[in-house]
Amino acid sequence: MKRLPAALGICVIAALVVPATGSAGIKQRFFHTVDGNISCAILKDTKTRRKHHKKIKGFPGEARCDLRQHTWTAPPKPRSCPVDFGDGVVVSRHGKAEYVCAGDTVANPAAPALGPGASITLGRYTCSVLTATVRCTNNVNGHGFEVSEATLSLF
Repeated sequence: MKRLPAALGICVIAALVVPATGSAGIKQRFFHTVDGNISCAILKDTKTRRKHHKKIKGFPGEARCDLRQHTWTAPPKPRSCPVDFGDGVVVSRHGKAEYVCAGDTVANPAAPALGPGASITLGRYTCSVLTATVRCTNNVNGHGFEVSEATLSLF
């Protein structure tokens, strides 16, 4: 299993965990299940814009959940993934949800713990905590995932 260099990994984690500031204006929400096994993040799409005659690139949004423990089996790691694979799932702007290829995590101990019945919507994404699962959906195209320690469904 290849890992990102420590400095790069810390930068990636900091970028996901620390609230967005500065000109990028990334809107994000983090949460985890009450038992702490499933941690999720929703990142809102941002558009490319100009500020002081400089182009500020947009950021594609997504809803992603990582699991500390799971009994389902991810498919084999693709050659195109140089870091960890299959311990989480993500739904993005286009296409069906897929397994995560990432050298980071969206786990954020400072994020709120949400119990069954709670949901968060940010931009085009909604994540809901159900009895034993978390379900995240791209509300524009209907794609998403439902995940628990024992089951995983990509749609």
